[in-house]
Amino acid sequence: VTGIFTLPTMPKPTPASETSATLLVLGASHHTSSVDRLESFARGAERLRRRFEDSWEGGSKPPIREMTVLATCNRVEIYAVVDPAHEDTAARLIAGEVFVHAESVCSDVSYQLRDADAIRHLARVAAGLDSVVVGEHQISGQVARAFVKPSSWNGEASVLRDVGRIAARASGRVRQETELGRHSASLGTVALDLATDELGDLEGRSIVVVGAGKVGSLVCSALGRARASRITVANRSADRARKIAVEIGAETAALDQLPTLLENANVVITATTSDEPTIDEATVRQSLAERANTMGPLLIIDLAIPRDVDPAVAELEGIRLLTLDDVKLRLDRHMSLRLGEVGPAEAVVDNVVDTHLHSPESREVEALITQLRRTTEQIRDYEVGRWLGSIDGAVNQEDVDRLTRSIVNKLFHTPMLRLRGAEELNGRHTQLLSAVSELFDLSDPGEPTPPE
Repeated sequence: VTGIFTLPTMPKPTPASETSATLLVLGASHHTSSVDRLESFARGAERLRRRFEDSWEGGSKPPIREMTVLATCNRVEIYAVVDPAHEDTAARLIAGEVFVHAESVCSDVSYQLRDADAIRHLARVAAGLDSVVVGEHQISGQVARAFVKPSSWNGEASVLRDVGRIAARASGRVRQETELGRHSASLGTVALDLATDELGDLEGRSIVVVGAGKVGSLVCSALGRARASRITVANRSADRARKIAVEIGAETAALDQLPTLLENANVVITATTSDEPTIDEATVRQSLAERANTMGPLLIIDLAIPRDVDPAVAELEGIRLLTLDDVKLRLDRHMSLRLGEVGPAEAVVDNVVDTHLHSPESREVEALITQLRRTTEQIRDYEVGRWLGSIDGAVNQEDVDRLTRSIVNKLFHTPMLRLRGAEELNGRHTQLLSAVSELFDLSDPGEPTPPE
């Protein structure tokens, strides 16, 4: 598919002049632009979005019919559905409004893609194949949010929503069918992997994070999923420590409380920016003397440059000290494993995109699935509301059975009526029965269940 992008929500043939449109993406990313310029582009993108929504709402058809902005720390991209006759005008407008910088005399747009290439690019982005850390998952959520409600001159952003669904499907299949994102690829998560290797499950453990800067913040984000019994963030700035701690339900402490914290910790992860060691041999030796025998060895992971922990600490009995070199060794191994999955992930993306671009039936299927989900959700909402209105007091098993049974009965009421009248379909009843068996995987139905 090149040149003209046919609206994916129009399964019935209509004149090309009414349905044709070109999908454009203009962007800049970490591959081509500095952080300062990306921040400037992001502000320009937001101005363009507001101008688009304010100026053309309810007016005559503009050169840009639909638009959305994908702006992250590492990329700014404008996706637009445009009239083919005004493609150059729309591209110049976007470039001039967004991709300009105080130091540049012309547009700094780094890449411009259209139609199939634009869709394939977005699918790769959503799958994490174009990220700074290949295979990272956060970008898929950012793409989903950007495409869930695109801006449109007439309120119907059907093309971009469909493009977003294609990208989401590609991202989902990459996660399911490859190992691209299975191996930790940040200092924080790798540090926790090493801690788990040393101590086993971290659930119920006491963990201290020393330092609340960028690396300390990454460690705390990863710790939010570790289910430790107690997490303490120790930092010179109490405000900074509180800001990070509140996000994961952690406690805070001052650095002068380190001796006491070391006495009661299972794991200490340090990541300050201090020029001198934050944890010296004397402090650790004092803590070990007061440490209960049941606590077991103390694991210290030093992620700082220069080192936060005096190297002499490693010689103390009851201490296991890991440094940034240990973490980087594991990180390099994980990244190697991820990069080995790039080929299979690219193949999955190509398969998803090509299937949607070359199969008109897929558009009809997606529309039918959307309608089916909407109908079933309406039934669920109605039955749950009716059930809640009938509950008086505590909910018991009988109440739950009644609710779930009523939902099942409503969902299958109309299909059962159609099946029981299948013989009136002028010879098509066999096809209908086969289709139902295939859809619901009834190849081995077992003993029939008597009707109620």
